[in-house]
Amino acid sequence: MIHFGRLIGVLVLVAVIFGACGGRAFEATHRARPTGPSPHATPPTMRPVPSTTFPVGALPVGVHADVWVDTSRRLPPNGGAPSAPQRSMPTTIWYPAVGRSGADIKADAAPDLSDAPFPLVVFAHGFAVTPLTYNQMLARWASAGYVVVAPAIPLLNADAPGGPSHADYGSANLADFEFAVSEAVRRAQTPGDLLAGVVDPDHVGVAGHSDGEVLAYLLAFAPCCHDRRVKAAISMAGNLDNARQLPASTGVPLLHVMSELDEYNPYPAAIAFDRAHLASPRYLLTLSGARHQSPYVDPADGHFDVVVAATVDFLDLTLKARPEAVARLSTDIGAAGPGAQLEGSPKLAPPPS
Repeated sequence: MIHFGRLIGVLVLVAVIFGACGGRAFEATHRARPTGPSPHATPPTMRPVPSTTFPVGALPVGVHADVWVDTSRRLPPNGGAPSAPQRSMPTTIWYPAVGRSGADIKADAAPDLSDAPFPLVVFAHGFAVTPLTYNQMLARWASAGYVVVAPAIPLLNADAPGGPSHADYGSANLADFEFAVSEAVRRAQTPGDLLAGVVDPDHVGVAGHSDGEVLAYLLAFAPCCHDRRVKAAISMAGNLDNARQLPASTGVPLLHVMSELDEYNPYPAAIAFDRAHLASPRYLLTLSGARHQSPYVDPADGHFDVVVAATVDFLDLTLKARPEAVARLSTDIGAAGPGAQLEGSPKLAPPPS
């Protein structure tokens, strides 16, 4: 099994911050798209889906730190920090790498080209944390055959100039997240880039936690903001009604993971929205007795393993179109006993065009 306890080299695992905001109401109803390829230019047909699945921990993992910059939009002043002419996003990338299975995560390891290309998952963090807060979970996704790109969203992240703030939460942060999708796809098609030949740009999923789950939901479902490149979505720890957008019939499969004792988003309201508004294919994974953040960041939490297993099963089912992942999803959640329950439509749906 891969040991995920530390990053080697220049990256240092940050401490978990348990006071994160939970899915603040999203006020914007539309926004200008960032620069990059238009999602509506995506051809309606996709290349053959990746066929190989890997158990969690099967592949060595590399991690790369970069700074992605959207030069088309300004960063506003915040908490005494001045405005900036562009929006810089420190971005962490976890990816299957060349190496010895069972090794620690290795900074800037050579990517695994023999099993490539891999589906892409772009992840949005919650409030007052950074992508590295989720290192334990996101590295496990990479070890199962996914490239995970996680930008530090301007002002929303713990290291924001002037301090973390919701002043930009709305259209600006959604455009930040879509910029990260566009930039990852662009780099995957740029010879010489780390992602070139490693990422399959036709198989893209989005995921997010807390405030980040709203961003993922909007790119997948909102009439204002749907990005047709998105083929699967995972939302974690929030009430999707905070998006203030009822879902359009996009056909994107959704896994919503919700903690029964989430201290920021009351569980009854969250599941009421799902049951009233989400159409098949959708899945609701309830974590009984769980709190807002630790199931997604802390391997010592009793729900962490089922979150990792269920999310990988869902990605295998949707982005890799592996029908046997349906049985694995039921088995892995069943193994958690009363700590986890699944409802929804556990079937393989055709990928959205």
